[in-house]
Amino acid sequence: MYYQLIPVPVYLVLVVLYMIARNRNDLKKTSFIQPTATFLALVIAALSYFSPAADKGYTSWILVGLGLCFLADIFNIDMSNDKILYAAIGVFVVAYLEYAATFTRFNGFHWQDLIVGGIFIMIYIFLMKLYWKGLGNFKIPILVYGLVMPFMVTRAISTLFGTSFSIVSAILVTVGCSMLFLGDVEYGLHRFRKPLKFFFGPICYAGGQLLIALSCSYFLLY
Repeated sequence: MYYQLIPVPVYLVLVVLYMIARNRNDLKKTSFIQPTATFLALVIAALSYFSPAADKGYTSWILVGLGLCFLADIFNIDMSNDKILYAAIGVFVVAYLEYAATFTRFNGFHWQDLIVGGIFIMIYIFLMKLYWKGLGNFKIPILVYGLVMPFMVTRAISTLFGTSFSIVSAILVTVGCSMLFLGDVEYGLHRFRKPLKFFFGPICYAGGQLLIALSCSYFLLY
């Protein structure tokens, strides 16, 4: 039942190394660490097949999303390269929509989603106004991506209101998706507002993927 926890210490070391490499703009190390961490998240999610608290269907869907993120991470190293960023945005849009579809498929919709959705629409509008002047040729991609990301978070938060996910799994996907969102906000400020040092973005991305992967092993834990 605890096989999925065995790789976690190695993953946490990779997160720290990833944070250091990103802040040093060490693309050589980043090109190894970033996809390696996501691949390890894939392994952690796959190990849930040995957990009695897992739902194999849910795990398979999460593996698809993680696989897409792994694909994006292979080439999304130099994020200052516009061509690479365009491609990465496209793959991550598909990956995060897949996450959102997975949460919805197993959890459905609940009336609380209207309140959460309203809050995140306001957050989306605020962020787009914040980035707008610096978007340049990225206006349409970021308008789309900026909408998909909070949509995924709202679908993750919705699992807290349903009964399909265990409370542990619901908390893991909620916190995990929120971390992905916060990491993107920091990068958005860095790229489209004002260059800044990464304080938490790399940790949020890698940590968010870890929590989503771990949610597979506790899906039916009541």
